Amino acid sequence: MEIIKQGAEAVLKKTEYLGMPSVLKERIPKKYRHALLDEKIRRERTSLEARLISRAKKAGVRTPVIYSIDRKGSAILMEFIDGERMKELLNKKNHPEYLKQLGKEIALLHNSSIIHGDLTTSNILIHNKKMVFVDFGLGYVSSKIEDRATDLLVFKKTFLATHFNIIGGWDELLKTYVAAADNGKEIAATIPEIEAKTRYS
Repeated sequence: MEIIKQGAEAVLKKTEYLGMPSVLKERIPKKYRHALLDEKIRRERTSLEARLISRAKKAGVRTPVIYSIDRKGSAILMEFIDGERMKELLNKKNHPEYLKQLGKEIALLHNSSIIHGDLTTSNILIHNKKMVFVDFGLGYVSSKIEDRATDLLVFKKTFLATHFNIIGGWDELLKTYVAAADNGKEIAATIPEIEAKTRYS
């Protein structure tokens, strides 16, 4: 198997499933934790991530198809998405249609109480001109306004740092999010409040 990504929490390996290209995501053991506790945490996070991926799909957001879950081994075997990361795509050319659609897609997640936890344009792939959201490893379920606003604030920081050349890009994205999200205006108004707290805390 070919390692395609090595992160702090997991390693992604390209493999095959029934002759189809697939990805095996394995959570990395943490030696600083007690072995039994570590196994429990990794097992629970694996199960939660699989549920979030399935829940997002039911909400109308494209995610990889899950082929199998190895809870004991803390691994998920899923569809390999042969697409370009939105990060590279936007850095090559401004695509306002993608920014508008992205706001709507994130609203769909939040309307279904899905907090992605690591929203970046690196975790969104473009396949056949469709967005595919990946890496729900830090995600969780919540309908709180503050949690949705925090999810967006994390995205705002990385978006503005990575795509500073797209003038008005974040504002356009947020505008479409507010129009599509439940309590969208309240969530948007909460973002600067959380931003101020983190800045001065």
